Amino acid sequence: MDRNVGVWIDHKQAYLIWYKEGRVDVISSNIEPPEHFSGGTQLGGKLNQKGDMELRHNDRYRVKLTQFYRRVMDALKETDSIFVMGPGEAKIEFEKILKRQKVMQKRLLKVETADRMTKNQMIARVRQFYQNLPAA
Repeated sequence: MDRNVGVWIDHKQAYLIWYKEGRVDVISSNIEPPEHFSGGTQLGGKLNQKGDMELRHNDRYRVKLTQFYRRVMDALKETDSIFVMGPGEAKIEFEKILKRQKVMQKRLLKVETADRMTKNQMIARVRQFYQNLPAA
């Protein structure tokens, strides 16, 4: 059975669009965006306190983001091929995580930039991608 899937991903959520089934699964990251603190410009001394807090917060944000990417990757374990799209850096970060796994690396077909889309536009783009794909 063909298990081709398209993934539209950003830092807030991922949409998994199953080509044959036309089903759309949504995986939410539930992550608050990183905060930016003012002050704390010196590396040592009294002004460093806010900078340390910002670094800890950013580290926690990165860990949660990696956990989100792993949840998405776990949902893709039974796929034959993966087409990734999305705005911003999330698609590139997700691509790097996929390429670290040899099994997933072979399944990744293409990563492309896509702006905000409705679910119907996502489904249409995934159908168009897989229909234009040469038969193996």
